[in-house]
Amino acid sequence: MPPVLNDADSDRRWLIDYARGQFPDATAAEAALRFARLDDPARDLAPYQTRLDDIARDLERTIANVTGGAGDPDARDLATALQEVIPGYHGFQGDGDNYDDIGNASLMQVMDRKRGLPVALSLLYLHAAARCGIDMTGIDFPGHFLLRLQAGGERVLIDPFHDGMVLGAAELRELLKAFHGLDAELQPEHYREASDIAVLLRLQNNIKVRAMRNGNLDLALDVVERCLLIAPDHGGLWHQAGALYARVGRDKEALEAFEKFLTFNQDPTHRQRIKILIAELTERLHPAPTPPSPAMPVSLHPAKSPARESRTPPDDSSPDDPAGQDR
Repeated sequence: MPPVLNDADSDRRWLIDYARGQFPDATAAEAALRFARLDDPARDLAPYQTRLDDIARDLERTIANVTGGAGDPDARDLATALQEVIPGYHGFQGDGDNYDDIGNASLMQVMDRKRGLPVALSLLYLHAAARCGIDMTGIDFPGHFLLRLQAGGERVLIDPFHDGMVLGAAELRELLKAFHGLDAELQPEHYREASDIAVLLRLQNNIKVRAMRNGNLDLALDVVERCLLIAPDHGGLWHQAGALYARVGRDKEALEAFEKFLTFNQDPTHRQRIKILIAELTERLHPAPTPPSPAMPVSLHPAKSPARESRTPPDDSSPDDPAGQDR
């Protein structure tokens, strides 16, 4: 289950309040910094917040230079300004050399190294856009997070991983096929907007996937618990939590997580499968008492000696018994 909070757990408490809408002016980037600090509570957030605001101020100045103060900028003007500021002046780029480095999904490390995953870099763009009043949203493109910028009746899609490059239909089709095969074609659902919470969950999921790949189940479970701080009604997260709790031997928490999952999921197939798991976990936690052995009848004759009964010892091993598998 998600960790019990105490008074010192300010970042977890902040994230819960953020998800409840208590900080309407806070950006997803600021929330991502809170997530990152959970791994290093002694880190000071102030330098990172200052850097975020520096990027926003630089973008505001650059927009004025791009347009020359003549009218409102169009989408292409804004895309150009973003390219000049974030990958240009500040030097943030996609980490193509060490793509699977788990640090590429920690915004603090991304800001330190100026390298990261698409979804991590997108947080810098989204923060600067929000502070400058630019209409920008995350796009949950399959396999590669993108951003949509809208201004002056025009929309453009930009790739934060590749220096904020504007992508046309041909580039999008190529990107999709790279992840889903040559037969894949663009569909409306590929342009699904991502809320700030969805962006943060996708960021954290990148950490979880890499932890699982490295066999670090404790870290993977920790990430899922953190995600539940901002998405406590997300049935899929409760399912993931239950599976991970069970794998690390925390049966009580696994049982509670799977029961929570059932409150959010109404699919009959999933519910039946989880109910079976719940029954198995319940049996492990509360095994049925073993019935007492029947009383031995009184023998009127001397019992036979075990040695004379059988000179061959019984084979107690089974296919599941490690002792029976020695070679």
